[in-house]
Amino acid sequence: MSTDVVVVGSGSTGVSAAVQAKQLGLNVIMIEKNPGLGGTSAVTEGYGGINTELQTQQGIHYDVKDVLLQAEGYHHWFADANLLKKFYENSGETFSWLQSLGVKFTGLRNLGANKLNTWHLYDGGGKALTETLAENAKKMGVEILTDTSGKELIMKDGKVAGIKATHSDGSNLTIKAPVVILATGGYSDNPEMLEKYAKVNADNVIDAGIPGRTGDGINMALKVGASDKNLKGGLMAFGAMMKGAPYGGTLHNGIGRQPLLRVNQDGMRFTDESLLARDWGAYGAAHRLQGTVYQIASKANLDNFVQNKFPRDMTPEGKIPTFFEDLDKYMKKEKTQVVIADTIEELASKLNMNEEQLKATVDQYNADCQTGVDSQFGKDPKFLIAPGENGPYYAFKLDLGYYATTDGLAITTDAQVLDKKGKVIPGLYAGGGDAGGLNGESYDVSLVPGSQQGWAVNSGRFAAQDAAKYLKK
Repeated sequence: MSTDVVVVGSGSTGVSAAVQAKQLGLNVIMIEKNPGLGGTSAVTEGYGGINTELQTQQGIHYDVKDVLLQAEGYHHWFADANLLKKFYENSGETFSWLQSLGVKFTGLRNLGANKLNTWHLYDGGGKALTETLAENAKKMGVEILTDTSGKELIMKDGKVAGIKATHSDGSNLTIKAPVVILATGGYSDNPEMLEKYAKVNADNVIDAGIPGRTGDGINMALKVGASDKNLKGGLMAFGAMMKGAPYGGTLHNGIGRQPLLRVNQDGMRFTDESLLARDWGAYGAAHRLQGTVYQIASKANLDNFVQNKFPRDMTPEGKIPTFFEDLDKYMKKEKTQVVIADTIEELASKLNMNEEQLKATVDQYNADCQTGVDSQFGKDPKFLIAPGENGPYYAFKLDLGYYATTDGLAITTDAQVLDKKGKVIPGLYAGGGDAGGLNGESYDVSLVPGSQQGWAVNSGRFAAQDAAKYLKK
């Protein structure tokens, strides 16, 4: 096959790139490895943008320079300031572009302790966003091939000349094209890449996104000489999950999202647990540094929560009436994730943990709960809930949950992929989770919530716009 542009991946980066490229007069083929379109973007909630029409209507205006400096302060200047600046400056116009294509929004809000209202919620969620953009792409004449995985970039005289792909039935496909836009969503489902770049034990982390993000785009680019300097292991880590317990389910809401006493493998607290309610990106960074994390609660705690309400309202009125029933079913299936003991010393022994250290941690926490002052981390008193002096006690093993990887290939502000010498690889572009430079070690949800979605859409457009210039169309 032959075309002007091949877009690899159909999440919000891919469909945005495909629609924008078609609007600029380019012929486009979009390939997607999964049977359906949308990728993880289909389960997202909102678009992060600055100075959009919706904000203007509500009398909200932000100084881009001020937001940029706040973001760089959060990321300790690990983020590419020019990339961030271009994204912020264009995010308002891109919001209007989405609306012009029929994407609807239900409102505007902040998240956690964040004071900036930058999160524009999709009407119908990310599924509606990607479906709307995909319908536009189809009507415009974009050729879409599902069950088709990009495997290898074709290069000629140092420039992109196309891509080799494979259908799910095993047949091969060669597409000749002077432009390839990589939008495969990063490497969240690739254990080897997670351990290499993120330096985490792949057995102790849980991807909450859509399967299939195995680093295809990044690895194809690296094989033709792309730079790996921005592959620093960025994770959009949001907090804790229990293996085999679905995201948003009973145990995730009743355990993973509850800011109760948490200790690491050494029996020590490592942060104010309520940080996960204020800035889950920052909590995720703290959790990520630990070897193993356990949440400690007494049977009395859990009984009280079920009878009254859970401390953090993740369900209507904080009620989870089936908690114990679901926990019992879970423990029969996952036999090593929950440990129960009559005493703290016995609990430590079962966890192969220093008994004196865990006992000292629990005793101090109990004392702090009595005074209402967290002597170690200054935790909000409303979440200071003592395990108490009487068992039985539960220890729930918590793995690090994450939505996506947030690092990737080194790119210019026009989404052009750079080689190891910092030179543009002609015809090769990357956006969304395949592109690095937007974040540092963690996602800045406490500043511009929705920024990863906003970046995905904007970077897809940046790639298509520069591709049109490159092809002189």
